[in-house]
Amino acid sequence: SFSSNLFNDAAVAIPSPMEASIPSETVSTAMKHGWAWKIPLTTRFGNGYVYSSRFCSADEAETELRRHLGLLDGDVPARHLKMKIGRVTRHWNRNCLAVGLSQGFIEPLEATALLFIQQTAATFVEFVERGDLSEAAHERFNDMMNTHFEGIRDYIVTHYKTNTRTDTEYWRANAANLNLSDDLKKLYSLWMAGKSIAPAVGQQVLGKGYPVFSWYSIMAGMGIFPDPQDLRPPTVQEARFSEAEIDNLLERSSANYPDHRAALESIPPRRTEPALQVYFW
Repeated sequence: SFSSNLFNDAAVAIPSPMEASIPSETVSTAMKHGWAWKIPLTTRFGNGYVYSSRFCSADEAETELRRHLGLLDGDVPARHLKMKIGRVTRHWNRNCLAVGLSQGFIEPLEATALLFIQQTAATFVEFVERGDLSEAAHERFNDMMNTHFEGIRDYIVTHYKTNTRTDTEYWRANAANLNLSDDLKKLYSLWMAGKSIAPAVGQQVLGKGYPVFSWYSIMAGMGIFPDPQDLRPPTVQEARFSEAEIDNLLERSSANYPDHRAALESIPPRRTEPALQVYFW
């Protein structure tokens, strides 16, 4: 179980009508006791609130989400879900392979469920193609999968550990949480000392989940920076980058593309292939 690292264990979902234009992005919003998602589909928005039942009841979560969406009338039904965060120890056991939700689940903040499925299947195929099916191979495979889970867990933990909110006990508890892996503690220490984290990410469990540039993004994005005195001056090449120039490039590039609804409607309809009939005799 990852419950000591990640507190969220429940969710409530409510659909809402689609707007005239379909956004091209999913929006995640911090709430009092977790976070809310807003996912644009072709005919509606999928909305939900992932929260911790230690700090918030299901009714409180639903009310907060309805207020967030402007759907307090209650005509749209809500769906409540429970989550168990963690992983199995043995993903490959004898002649059985756990894939997807049967092997574990980490809360959906980084939407990693499909990644785990792909990683598990691809790694298993590599073992099979090598004819590596021994008991020792099982252990190596299980170690690889467990390492992958823990690397992604630590990245998601960082979203919560580095928060600066103090308005609810939920956010204060996340910031104060000391249940961190040794690898994560080392990364924080290197970062705050102004040292390179690339070797640590490459050598440790952390790099099995996200590459070093993702760690740069999350630490900088959360506003966590070392003391300027501990940093080296930027090189000439680094200093020439301008956020305004990058914003301008993206803005001009967007003019080359249609809006999201037009792009979706331009996709040709899917062809229906004849079903494959398999007979045994």
